[in-house]
Parts: sequence; structure tokens; C-alpha cells
Amino acid sequence: MQTNQAAVANLKDWRFQLLNGLVSVGAGLLFFVHGRSSTWTLAGAPWLGLSAFAVLGIACEAFFLQIGSIRFTKISVSVAFIPLIAAVFLFEQPLPMVISGITIAMVEVFVRHKTPVRVWFNTAQYMLGIGLGGAVYQALGGHVGSNPYAFSIVPSIGLFLTFFLVNQGSVSLAVAFTGRVPIRESWAKVVGGSLIYDLVASSLAVALAALYSKYQLPGLAVLIVPLFLVRHMYQMMQRVERVNRELLELMVKAIEARDPYTSGHSLRVSEYARTISRELGLSAKLVEQTASAALLHDVGKIYEEFAPLLRKEGKLTPDERMLMQRHPARSAELAATIAEFRGPVELAIRHHHENYDGTGYPDGISGRTIPIAARIIMVADTLDAMTTDRPYRKALSFERTMEEFRKFSGKQFDPELVDIVASSANLRRLLGAAEEAESPVHALGAWAARTSAPWRSSKSKVGTIG
Repeated sequence: MQTNQAAVANLKDWRFQLLNGLVSVGAGLLFFVHGRSSTWTLAGAPWLGLSAFAVLGIACEAFFLQIGSIRFTKISVSVAFIPLIAAVFLFEQPLPMVISGITIAMVEVFVRHKTPVRVWFNTAQYMLGIGLGGAVYQALGGHVGSNPYAFSIVPSIGLFLTFFLVNQGSVSLAVAFTGRVPIRESWAKVVGGSLIYDLVASSLAVALAALYSKYQLPGLAVLIVPLFLVRHMYQMMQRVERVNRELLELMVKAIEARDPYTSGHSLRVSEYARTISRELGLSAKLVEQTASAALLHDVGKIYEEFAPLLRKEGKLTPDERMLMQRHPARSAELAATIAEFRGPVELAIRHHHENYDGTGYPDGISGRTIPIAARIIMVADTLDAMTTDRPYRKALSFERTMEEFRKFSGKQFDPELVDIVASSANLRRLLGAAEEAESPVHALGAWAARTSAPWRSSKSKVGTIG
């Protein structure tokens, strides 16, 4: 199991500030309530055990993994939650809250060197999760103590669920507010649909508590290797995912290398398509499928039959245009060799040159029979083509581009998508970031390289923002 951190881009967002305040107040109130009802004393506190769990938590948190990002928000993972949840079983509150606070704050300050507001939020939301989880555990009849430790399944599940929901929920909201992405997309990214796996992995916290109860400090040492094996497993999974995505991007770059005027084109189209999908309100899964299809929409041009056409400086002949119109189908066929892309991604690629009025290719379908992802890619592809330099003309301004979009709304483009593009501040921001560079061609490619991280999706579960 793992813990995520998100290095957010906009900590001044008022919604994040409100969230930070609520989390901080909640953690403070829980600490006060637990402290008032606690019976532990400074003289009687198990300082050796508390110190051991804090050190183990810090060690687990310090060996975090950077696994990807959501738009402008980086995400990393660790296994620190396992010893911290185990502390809830063994030590009276608010001691587990203190351990979790020390663990997160120490790593955030001395390892990650984060700003005070990030340290504060990360520490507070983790303490809130541990404190509220502990309250639910005791309310359901869970036993606290190590002499002996008594496992109870219902209270333990209540603890796990409460902690995960508080932690993942707060991180998802923080990512959504600071990264300017929909909450459901942020939740899908942070949780990754794997809450069941998180609960199963939490069994290590139960084992850790039982071993400490029976063997004290030597019992903690027994689980050190399994803890880092879990970390290594997640590292390998993320490495495979990252390598696969980078191989796709490498293939796309190899195709675009044949034509210097399309450098970075597919990466930019993918980001534009992702932005339009979000603003249309599509599900997180469909947003990712659309972005992946946009990244690969021209991948079929790698076939040698298209090479002479891509190198040709003049206009294509009618026969050459007919040949070039085969590239969507060829791209779809190539993408379909990867099992993950069969179905919606494959169809989006195949139909991304279908016109809304049915005059497009390769199948001549029209309107809403064209997959929504394909309609989005049509718009994103055209947007990038018109706002970058091409051999036959200079880049057009956004305003001039929108004149063309409105002219062909309902003919080539889905009218709803044209309205979204026209009113999208996010698309204007993306285009503006590109236009700041020295050269319209090379700078846009550099901008695409800087923003390539968001395509490395994360399956992280439990987190803090970093």
C-alpha cells in the first residue's frame, strides 16, 4: 500500500485555503478531544515504542516514489501509513496523531524541503485521518493496547476505511482545486479504483501491531523487509507504466521527426483534447482515453507509404490525398495492437477525421454517431494546426482561428465543442504559454516537452500534497 504526495501548482486558490483551514481545525479539535479523554502521562508513556514507530514511519515516508502527475500536480507514493495505522492499535490517542504529525512534518521539511503551507496541510490532513480513524476504531469497540493486542475485524475495517477516505478525499480535493481539474477526475487519479487493494495491504498494519505486541522492538524488524517489498512492487508497476508511455511518446516523436513543422504536434493535441474533455464534463476514464487517442492519432504515418507525402513540400495531388486519407485507419490498426487501446481509443483514432456533417473519412459517419473522443480530437488537431507555422502559411491568432471554427461549426466541427473552445480560459492559457517562446515552431515543441508529465497517469492511493 502507498501514500501519495502532490506538489501542487496553485496554493493560493481560495478553495484550497478553505480546505486547508477545515482540515487544520478538524485535526486540532480531534487532538484536543482525544487529549481530554486520554489517561496517559508523560512518565508512563511508552517512549521507546513511540520512538520506534516514529522512526519506522519516517524511514518509510522518506523513501517515497515519484510516480507521475495530474496536470500541474506531481504525485508520489510511500508505505508510511502502515506503521502509523499500526500505532492506532497499540497506543492511546492522541499519541498516534503525534507520531503521524512528526513523521510527515520531518520528511516534508528535511527531505522534501517543502514550503510551510504544504508542510502544514500534509501534516494536518494525515493527523486528521489517523485521529478520526482512531475515534471510529474505538467507537466500534476496538481494543487499544499491546498487552496483549486483540484484533477485531469490524473496528479495524472501520479504521482503514475512515483513514483512506479522509486522506484520499483531502488529497483529491487539494489536487482538484490547485491543479484546476474536476474533482471526479482527481479522485479517479488519486484512488485509481483500488480501494480494495488498499484494504488488503492494510493487513500489514495488523501484522505489525501483533508482532510488536509479542516481540516488542524485534517484532518491528521482522516486517521491515515486507514493507519495502511492497514499496518495490509499486515501484516496478509504475516503472512499467512509465516505460510504456515513454515508448509511445518516442514512437510519436519518431514520426514527427519526418516533418519539422509538426514537432510536438501530437503532445499538444493530446493536452488540448484533455482540456476540452474536462470542460465538457466527461468521466475521468474517458478523459484519459481521449488524451491517449489524441497522442496516437497520427501514429499510422510511421508506415513507409506515407513517408514521401510527409516530405513533399508542395500540395498533394488528388491520388496522394486519397492515400493520406488512409492514415486514420492505419493509425487505429497500429494502436489496436496494444490491448489497452482496443475499443474506444481505437475508434477515436479511426474517426478523428470524420466531419460533423458526414463528409469526412474514412467511413463518412456524421453527428453524434462519431465517437465524442474523435470529435474532440478533430477540434484539438485543427486548433494546433491553425495556431502553429506550416510550410504554406504562418500561425493564425486565436481570434482568427475561432472565426474559422465558427464558420465550419456544424459542418466540420461539433457546435458544442466549438462553443467550449471559444469560451475556454484554459485553452487560451495553454496557447499563450506556447506563444511566449522565441520561435513558434521550436518553442511550442519545448512547451510540449515541459508539459509531457501529465500523460503519465498515476494509480496512487493514499496521500499528502507536496
